[in-house]
Amino acid sequence: MIYQSLKEKQRQERENLILQATQELLLERGYFDTSMGEIALRVGVAKGTLYQHFESKEALMIALFKREFEDLQSETARIAQMQEGAQVKLSMAIDELCHQLVDKHPLFFILRHAADLETEVHAEIKDAFATVRKNIAAILDQGKEEGLFNTALSTEVMQEALFGIIVSRLFKNLHQGLSVQYEDLVDNLKCIYLHGITAPAATA
Repeated sequence: MIYQSLKEKQRQERENLILQATQELLLERGYFDTSMGEIALRVGVAKGTLYQHFESKEALMIALFKREFEDLQSETARIAQMQEGAQVKLSMAIDELCHQLVDKHPLFFILRHAADLETEVHAEIKDAFATVRKNIAAILDQGKEEGLFNTALSTEVMQEALFGIIVSRLFKNLHQGLSVQYEDLVDNLKCIYLHGITAPAATA
């Protein structure tokens, strides 16, 4: 029994190395110019060993995205369960969403140019992304209960507005080279989402 547990641990460690090497090569060469042979060479295993873990390059790509979204799922769940006010938690969740998008944006760009693969990836990450949305919704509902957020607004619409702001603005900044620095951009997005674009009330 102990032997089986150790064997499974070693298998998991090897799969993590394979996924890391795959990500590195994808970012260096792109999806179509990355081969299973190159991935095996980067990891330092035989090509046959690689196929024992993943049956194809497509399966590797799907596993890579699934891992990333499961990490995001875990992190947003951790934030949602914290003993903090909703505004603090939402600010942290936005930071995490932006970080994930910026850190992985070349992978998303690759995915958008592999239409067949994109469909498969979306099917595999559907449950994880649904949980991320559920975690964000819980924070928004907490804010309504605390009297911080407008209870007349639909939580679903608030959620869609948040994802829309993050995805559209960050991708434009990444691909069109806006002059705003990343940290300032995220702060601006949080301000617009949480407070709108009206000037703050003057203090007496």
